[in-house]
Amino acid sequence: MTRSMPPQASCWFGRRVALLVVACSAISTAPAHAQYPDKPITLITPYAAGGSSDLTARVFTTYLHQYLGQPMLIRLVPGQAGQKGTLEATQAAADGYTLVYTDNYRDQLHQFTFRNDYYDTNEDLVSVARINYGQIGVIVKAGGPYGSWADIEAAASARPSEIRFSHSGLWAALFVPAQHMMQTMNLRFRMVPYRGGGPAKAALMAGDVDFSMAFPATIASDIEAGVVRVLATAGPERIMEGVPSFVEIGLPTTTGYMHRIVMAPRGILDDRLAILRQAFVQLQADEAYLAAMRRLGENTEYLDGADYENVRLEQQREYHDLVQAIAGR
Repeated sequence: MTRSMPPQASCWFGRRVALLVVACSAISTAPAHAQYPDKPITLITPYAAGGSSDLTARVFTTYLHQYLGQPMLIRLVPGQAGQKGTLEATQAAADGYTLVYTDNYRDQLHQFTFRNDYYDTNEDLVSVARINYGQIGVIVKAGGPYGSWADIEAAASARPSEIRFSHSGLWAALFVPAQHMMQTMNLRFRMVPYRGGGPAKAALMAGDVDFSMAFPATIASDIEAGVVRVLATAGPERIMEGVPSFVEIGLPTTTGYMHRIVMAPRGILDDRLAILRQAFVQLQADEAYLAAMRRLGENTEYLDGADYENVRLEQQREYHDLVQAIAGR
């Protein structure tokens, strides 16, 4: 004899089956993982506030969210010539939610100048995008005794190791071209370290040093206000009226270039890396972004991350030769 289920039990059983069907349906139609990115991305910048990298990072992160769908939040991690922030980035999960905004010196030069047993940028980081390159300039305080690069060169030749130069840290963006100058021109400056380009410029303005170097982003307003004078700029051609290029004063073509690069921990999924790279490509057509960079005095010479990987190999060879030359002199 077949026994029928009591009415109340039948209702309870029916509801359980219905809930189970709905739950299974939801599971079967849910994506394997949420669309990337589904939360803010952290951008580690291993620099002090106020330098050119900090300023350019503030610009592109302002506009990039329109193409990523999520904000990119800057996290300043200065210290140890950029090693502190770089280490934090290399130890982050390779999930695309932690990136680092670095440069060619920290990426390729420092492997030859600082002992480091914790990371290898070539093994641990992959390029997302080169944002631009900066052409550094030699600067002095307006109204001072140096009206041209020839004045600085003559003073340094007459008084070796007495002319004070403020730089942004050992083997960083201001230090390296100064080393190039001393090596190429047989000069000796008194090298005075500061924690970043901003503090190095502040030392110049306070009269604590005789000259320094800076990128356009950090001195555009000072030039306009007439408080800073530029004596020479990197590259083979003049980029400022009446100001000689580094090649004109006798320096190599490559001296004084800083490549600013966004990188990700190696191991990031290919589709996430592609999403990041595509967002930066789209940014290059954003007129508001381009105008903001122009106001800083910065170019927008963008290079895709895949192409920049080839540049890294060239830099590695160049910096190896530079360090060997300096160490052997």
